[in-house]
Amino acid sequence: MRSDTTDWSPVGLEGDPTPGDPETADLQGREFDTTAEWMWWRADRLDDVLEQVGEPHWSGYAADAFGERLRTVSRACRDASARFLEAREATLKWAVAMWGQQNAADAALDQAGQALEDIERAEATLGLLNAEHAGILGALAQLQKTQRQYATTPPPPGITVPTTAEVAAARRKAEAADDELRAARTQLHDAQERLEQAKRQARTAKEQYETEEGVLVRALHATLHGGMTALAPSQLDDFVATVSEFAQLPPSADTASALFDMLALLKPETLAALLAADPKLAQKFWDNPPPPEKVAAWWKKLTPEAREHWCDFVPEVIGNLPGLDADTRIHANTIQLARDLSDPTISPDSARGKTLKDILAALGVEKLRDGTADDYETMANSKRPPRGLLSYNLRHEPPLAAVAIGETSAEKSGKVTWMVPGMDSGLGEDGRLKDWTFAGLFLYREQDGLDGLPHMVVAWIGYEPPVNQFPDPGVLQGDKARAGGRRLAAELDGQWAADSILGGNAYPYTAVVGHSYGTTVASNAITDLTHEVQSVVFLASAGVEGGFDSGRDLKVEGGMEHVYASQSSQDGIADVGRAASGRVDPCDDRYGARVFSSEGDAAQRLEPTDGHDALGNGDDRGLFDLHASDGHGYFNYDTEALRNTAAAALGLDGKINGGTRSVPSLRPPRDASSTTESRK
Repeated sequence: MRSDTTDWSPVGLEGDPTPGDPETADLQGREFDTTAEWMWWRADRLDDVLEQVGEPHWSGYAADAFGERLRTVSRACRDASARFLEAREATLKWAVAMWGQQNAADAALDQAGQALEDIERAEATLGLLNAEHAGILGALAQLQKTQRQYATTPPPPGITVPTTAEVAAARRKAEAADDELRAARTQLHDAQERLEQAKRQARTAKEQYETEEGVLVRALHATLHGGMTALAPSQLDDFVATVSEFAQLPPSADTASALFDMLALLKPETLAALLAADPKLAQKFWDNPPPPEKVAAWWKKLTPEAREHWCDFVPEVIGNLPGLDADTRIHANTIQLARDLSDPTISPDSARGKTLKDILAALGVEKLRDGTADDYETMANSKRPPRGLLSYNLRHEPPLAAVAIGETSAEKSGKVTWMVPGMDSGLGEDGRLKDWTFAGLFLYREQDGLDGLPHMVVAWIGYEPPVNQFPDPGVLQGDKARAGGRRLAAELDGQWAADSILGGNAYPYTAVVGHSYGTTVASNAITDLTHEVQSVVFLASAGVEGGFDSGRDLKVEGGMEHVYASQSSQDGIADVGRAASGRVDPCDDRYGARVFSSEGDAAQRLEPTDGHDALGNGDDRGLFDLHASDGHGYFNYDTEALRNTAAAALGLDGKINGGTRSVPSLRPPRDASSTTESRK
């Protein structure tokens, strides 16, 4: 048992550094052990019920929900049991640690008390010796002075001159006094050192006690979160309602229509539960999104409060739904981004970790400790021009994302340009999204002010681009382009729905700019649209599929009059890609696009593009002029390519430097002359 000492001032502490009763901690640990055994028994009983409920007796979403609820409770019971066992071990270790640190602290206190007593005695001894020493030294000095004074002359009467022996004896006495004084000082110093050591030992005991206490607190915190709590009646009602909601759903969620039914019939928290039970469901919404027009009409009917609930419960779905407005998608995706940034299971060195860093760089923000979605959204929106995370799929391999640049009001009364990248732009490597976003920033700034309308540019990496690395033949094949094209088509039809249904825009304007293999993706997407886009630009094309006549299948308002193409004569890699793949060149007259220059124009102070890259970097241009030099990519400032791409995307033929090569249209524009006039 510990002493009842309450005065810890000898070791420099105001109170007991290691309070507590190890026996009480030991008893608590045994109670945790009993609780762990009971939780495991409860899980066994739930598993017994699961064996009697399920197929072939009961199937469908309701059966799955009921079975999953029981499995969830069973798993929670076993998890809680394990956590209580961990808490038991932590508590027992805490009891042993507490006992050890209390002994160390008590020993330090005893040592400090003994040292203080020794210091008191040493200081008293020193006081006496100092006085005695001073007297001895004074007597010695007087003897030596008298001896020297009368060494050669006789002393006056009454003065006795000390002999050499007497002076030597006085000196020995002084030396003995010095020794005693040094010994006393050594004893004082030793006692003071022992006191300081005792204080250090007490502080160490306190620190180790607090460290072990922290281990216990964390273990108990984990136990409390893993414990089972009683369900309130309202929670039971919600469970019954959830089963009823599931009973209305079709048997599977493999079609766009079935996925829309989930939005229309379920509450957001119910869909969140489904997503938690089946993480692949979120990818189904991405791969086969519900019809954008239905999504926009459904969202339009919701109250602001309901919309916020959807964003909060299922941001991974809402943020990637074609048909929703940019502000909503950015808000939902930033909620998910903030959660992922706080996820300790995502390694910074993984593809996901690198993508998170890349997204922050693209948005122009830094990771904040305890940063919220509002923090990140506000910081990105404060950039000039504003930026936002328009799409975000971190769970896909590789991750997928898009950054919106500029004014989201462009959906209601302006023009939106989607940018589609080519090979070697897939996420998961440092700087991929940042670089593509910078290309988008340059395009936005070039467009800004050209027509007096608000603009938004979308730097989209929403598919898995091929890599330019032997022996991967992906860039020569169309599989990735067709897969990416399906998603891009949904996004473009979604842009129309967001603009017209949610934004009230009578004349939505959407442009698509593809670079390299991105032109292959874009041509596939634009062929498969429900609603026409207003302009298409093919830069440094890796080739479009379907032959030279495929241009007539593009869903572009005004036909080939608003399909543009360009390639620098110094870009040899695009030629290689087309030749090896068999795809056709949109710059070829037989295709029918309007071709503009990327060669540069010294008279207009416009630089040439001298390689295949979107943004030039360095001087090493590589084989077949794969790389553009610094400042001479297709999207670099002050290049003719960027100037003309910006104008072409906006349908401003009169502002294309050098104009376009005149090519007959392969199909007449649809009867929409009033629409065309309204945008001029």
